[in-house]
This record gives sequence, structure tokens and C-alpha cells, in this order.
Amino acid sequence: MASFGFRYDYTLRRLQPAEPIPDWLGPLIGQVEAYGGPSTKIAQVLCTEYDTGVGIGWHRDKPHFGRIFGLSLGSSCKFRFRRAVGEKWQRYMLEAAPRSLYMMSGESREVWEHSIPPVEAKRYSITFRTMADRKT
Repeated sequence: MASFGFRYDYTLRRLQPAEPIPDWLGPLIGQVEAYGGPSTKIAQVLCTEYDTGVGIGWHRDKPHFGRIFGLSLGSSCKFRFRRAVGEKWQRYMLEAAPRSLYMMSGESREVWEHSIPPVEAKRYSITFRTMADRKT
């Protein structure tokens, strides 16, 4: 796993500067920003490798970040979503195909949690994040 721009320090519970975003990500960032629209400015990138049998548990990305864009590479994966509805969970599953791009914003970002069950073959993910709008 490699973070660029910013990384979240779980000990300090805050964002910390990370290595600058490498030049090779520039063309991808340009395409993601174009997809996101004129106000989209990517400030953080996370590159993750998932070995066979590895997934990620239920979570929401840190509130410091705004919109989340994910580029899925290698094998496909089941991208699971859930949100509490009373004492039960409402669930949704999205098949993230290789070379697909997804975006999370609004309720999918702020209300729903997401996870990825163990993958059946090696998978890579490049996650692009904007910063959250600070309300004063």
C-alpha cells in the first residue's frame, strides 16, 4: 500500500503529509478529474495490492476526504455497501470489473459503509480522493 499527497496517521488520528503524487499518475488524475467535473481536484492517491484471499472490512473513508474515485485493476471484485435501517442493514453489491472506475459521493460516501470480501485472484486498486469541503 502506498499513499501520496496525504496519509492518515491512525496513532495521531489525523492527516499527515505523504510523498508527493508521482508524475506517472498525472494522466490518470487528469482523466478522473475530467470525469468528476470542473470542481474536482484530486489531493490524495492510495495504491493498494490485494493478494488472493485478501479483502477489506466494513468502513467509511475518513471525513477529511470528499469524493472518492476508485480504479479497479487485476481481478474483478464484489464491492459491498450497507447502511443501518432501524435494527437491520440495507445492503447493495456492485461488481467492480477490471479497468472500471467508481465514484462515491453524497449518501454513498457519508451514510453507507463499504467493504470488499476476499478476492479470488490478485487485484489492484488506485483510489483518488478530493478533500472535503470545510464548512465554516
